[in-house]
Parts: sequence; structure tokens; C-alpha cells
Amino acid sequence: MGLKENLQSECVAKLPTRDAILIRAETTVQQAVDILQAKQLGCAVVVDADDKPIGVFTERTLIELLLQQPESLDRIPARDHLEEDWHCVRSSDPIATVLDLVQKQGARFICELDEQGKVVGLTGQKGLSEYIADHFPAEVMVQRIGGQPGMETREGA
Repeated sequence: MGLKENLQSECVAKLPTRDAILIRAETTVQQAVDILQAKQLGCAVVVDADDKPIGVFTERTLIELLLQQPESLDRIPARDHLEEDWHCVRSSDPIATVLDLVQKQGARFICELDEQGKVVGLTGQKGLSEYIADHFPAEVMVQRIGGQPGMETREGA
């Protein structure tokens, strides 16, 4: 099968994921920032008492919040500042679902959920890139950082 067929037939569970940072809705923005810094990830999934996601808190949200010059980040709950556009997919959904969210919605982080609606991990742009590079290495041209682009065929005479 080719790339297009695999994206339609293989499920999201086949994509590489990163461990998701799960925080409670009452976690303060300062606590969330401390956790994001410690884990070196730009997104935390905010979950309810049943560990089901209710939104995401991202570094982008933090920047917007800091521009508003809040009094104290340790008094503001993360639940009050969740990303408006966040996306979840089920592990059983086709990989094409993730591709559509990345292409059409500009999604960077996509929450993968199990069949009970609990967070499995994060995927998205990076997960898709790694999947394609691992499964279709002949389709991917890699260039060294700082190197000159190569030409597969010569132009001209």
C-alpha cells in the first residue's frame, strides 16, 4: 500500500505519541507553567475529575495572558484560560483524521483518546512526520541542517 492508502486504513494508535501532561482544572496558571517548563513541553491537557479532557493550556495561551498583565498567575485557575481550538481523536480513528486537523485546522497538538475517552498521549505534526519518515523513507528527502539543497536531476545543459 502507498502513503495515501495507509493514512486511510491505519488507525491513530499507529502514530508516535508523546506523554501528555495532565493537570486538573483547578491547577493555577503558575503551577501549569512550572510543570510545562519541567517537562519541556508546550501543552498541558486539562482533565476533569474522571480524567477526561476538557481543554488544553498552551504556551501560546500563556503569552496572551501575560500580555493582559494579570495580577498574579498563582491565583488564576488554568480552566479559565484554555485554548479555544483544541482537538481530540480516538485511537481507532484513521490517521487521515489527524492529517486533516493539521492541514485544515492548523492543529499542532492533538489529544489521542482511548475508547473510554481518557487521554492516551499527544500526537499531531510531529507524530505524522515521524510516521511518514519511518514507514515511507523512500518518499522523504532529508537535508542536513545548514547544507545546500540537493538536486535529483540536473537542470540545463
